Amino acid sequence: MKKNYFLFVFISLFALFFDAELLAETPQPTGNVTYYYCIGDTAAPLTAGGVNLLWYTSASGGTGSSTAPTPSTATAGTTTYYVTQTIATVESSRKAITVNVNKQFILFCAGSTSNSVSFDFANVGQSRFDYSYTVDGTGPFPGTQTTPTSYTVNGLLEGQTVVFTVTAVDAPSCVANRTLSASCTTRCTTRYDATFDPIGPICASDPAPTLPATSLEGYPGNWSPSVIDKTATRTYTFTPTNKCINVQTMTIVVNPDNPGFEDYTICSGSGAFALNNVSPNNVSGTWSPTNIVDDINSDSYTFTPDPDECASQQTINVTVIPSNTLIDFSWTVTEAFAENQKITVSATAAGGNYLYQVDDGPFQSNPVFEQVASGTHSITVTDESGCSVPITKDGVLVVNFPKYFTPNNDGFNDTWNVNELSSQPQAYIHIFDRYGKFLKQISPNANGWNGSYNGYLLPADDYWFVIHYKENNIDKEFKSHFSLKR
Repeated sequence: MKKNYFLFVFISLFALFFDAELLAETPQPTGNVTYYYCIGDTAAPLTAGGVNLLWYTSASGGTGSSTAPTPSTATAGTTTYYVTQTIATVESSRKAITVNVNKQFILFCAGSTSNSVSFDFANVGQSRFDYSYTVDGTGPFPGTQTTPTSYTVNGLLEGQTVVFTVTAVDAPSCVANRTLSASCTTRCTTRYDATFDPIGPICASDPAPTLPATSLEGYPGNWSPSVIDKTATRTYTFTPTNKCINVQTMTIVVNPDNPGFEDYTICSGSGAFALNNVSPNNVSGTWSPTNIVDDINSDSYTFTPDPDECASQQTINVTVIPSNTLIDFSWTVTEAFAENQKITVSATAAGGNYLYQVDDGPFQSNPVFEQVASGTHSITVTDESGCSVPITKDGVLVVNFPKYFTPNNDGFNDTWNVNELSSQPQAYIHIFDRYGKFLKQISPNANGWNGSYNGYLLPADDYWFVIHYKENNIDKEFKSHFSLKR
């Protein structure tokens, strides 16, 4: 009896302990059990709901990490991770979390025959695809496929184009909006020409005709440009919808509503000439009162297009400019030795518009040239209309002098002279000190003054000079001063 009692107590305690262990089991973490990525996506660390999480790379064994793993998306495939939570030192069983990295969803034309086209697309885990396609723009023709990898459209004609669209119905899909389209055309065993009735020539003032939507054979297509331009002759290209039909072009001639003549300006006495009876815009017609231009008197001439031409009448003016009005010119050099030295040209002529040039510079309508460099220059005057012979004169002298010199034998500014007058051997310069004492006579074509007097070096100071020279064969004299610096 006593043995039975102890056995009963032992069994009861064992059962009580066993139930407590069951009650103490920790539940698995909560959260997603499947993740989807596409190749190259930026992945985030895995997450799970719970406390004291530990992450594993296998269903059993190994050491858990408290740091959640970040999946790699470099290659396609499926990877399983495991996670547990620990409550009151009791760790739960491992929960599996699957990460799927999928390939991109790709659709492309896989090939064609003369009456069929095929499309291939990557099956990236979807169990169903919806599709639709058009044939030369007609349709769409919808359908559904289960676990497909390709689709073939049969019963087509040569040169027909099928645009195939496929939509992934089941997630995941590695393409935005899960829809892709591709185009494929059946092969051509024979090519055909599309022909059209010619259009034109047309008048620019007429309503523009419409380009036909189909050829004489009934082939549909598109024109580029799609609308006829009435302003110019142009070539238009017809691209048939069916690729077995050759591309064709049509040139439409547009006859302008303006003959395109311009006014004339001629020189008197240049000789009478005949106006062209075919205009620059290729319009034929006649002139009144005559087509012979008078080279003495300005007049107007009217061009009347032939009856079968599109253009309207045009009147032009022929202006006769007097010839040889430019006889001569003179010039003055003002502000000599000043900072802004000017040359002013005066043409001797009875009217006329003239252009002026200094040396090889640009021609200008203003006869005044400013900031002219010192030295000898040439001036050219020409008639703007070309009705007078140009005149060029040389020897226009602009004189300047150094404002100082430094005779220290360093090879720079060691002597003083007026070099602009070096081409005048008869010119001479007298140099004085500030009190009027004559120091030296030099020639502009010589070496110049070195700052000495009777072999003695003179002090730094201002010195005066008088230049005697010729300009336009007129004797001239100029006085000023300069500085000697040591």
